Amino acid sequence: MTEATGKILVGVDGSANSAAALRWAVAEAELRRAQVVAFFAWGYVPPGHAGDGRTFDAEYTAAAADAALADAVDDAVGAEVAGGIERRVVCDLAPKALLSAAAGADLLTIGARGVGGFRGLMLGSVSQACLHHTTVPLAIIRAADVGPGGPPETGPALPAAGGRIVVGVDFSESARRALRWTLAEARRREARVDVVHGWQIPFAIPSPLAGLPLDDDYLEKHARAELDQMIEGADGRDHGAPVEGILVRGGAARAVLDTAPGADLVVLGTRGLGGFRGLLLGSVTHQVAHHVGCPVVVVP
Repeated sequence: MTEATGKILVGVDGSANSAAALRWAVAEAELRRAQVVAFFAWGYVPPGHAGDGRTFDAEYTAAAADAALADAVDDAVGAEVAGGIERRVVCDLAPKALLSAAAGADLLTIGARGVGGFRGLMLGSVSQACLHHTTVPLAIIRAADVGPGGPPETGPALPAAGGRIVVGVDFSESARRALRWTLAEARRREARVDVVHGWQIPFAIPSPLAGLPLDDDYLEKHARAELDQMIEGADGRDHGAPVEGILVRGGAARAVLDTAPGADLVVLGTRGLGGFRGLLLGSVTHQVAHHVGCPVVVVP
């Protein structure tokens, strides 16, 4: 048996989304030769959520939590695969416990929504908190994210060669980190990479340029040159599979979402060039994470 060289932490709570996240993590771990750690945190609201008749149970123990986690892991991936998955349980608030336990991991993987909250929302409170505060690459998986190379509805996922990864970039350092992560991931999967950049004419131009005509062709050519240079600088030539720079006139979030259909994975940085400094998450990443129809990885 090959010794694990990394760690993927997966938040598991018995929901369909967390089961899909665990199957996805098992496939990813095979590509990385990493150890999968199934993690369950319980606190003031043990398995379930406020409003469904469940309240804090002072007699709920670590042994009970571990038994619940073992059942959830078995149900998600089957007993044979479950035997190779490490289990951890902690009595704490889920976002705080997950983020703390993920320190030093190669990847934190969570379901888009857990067992609690309002149905119909794309992301739950735990995934939202992790999205805004993660310090390691974060994968968000939905139970509906089943497609080429994605997790099946039942049983463990099997990594498949090929496929397509979409990474959205501006020209920030955050985007460069996301691109480097994407190229490394694509090498493991032998996947093609679409590097997407959305450009548009500024809505407001301060004086003394106000009222002067803008050269659309110049702006597009400049964006193309920067995109090509960014790909080359991220070791795109040595990727070993097709890497295509896709330039889209329009908003960045819409450019990524329009390119994403059929992709196995979408990758983004946490912050771009715009917005207010000091915010932990950029608006483009926030929009894409809420609306993309496939697994998404956010690279801090």
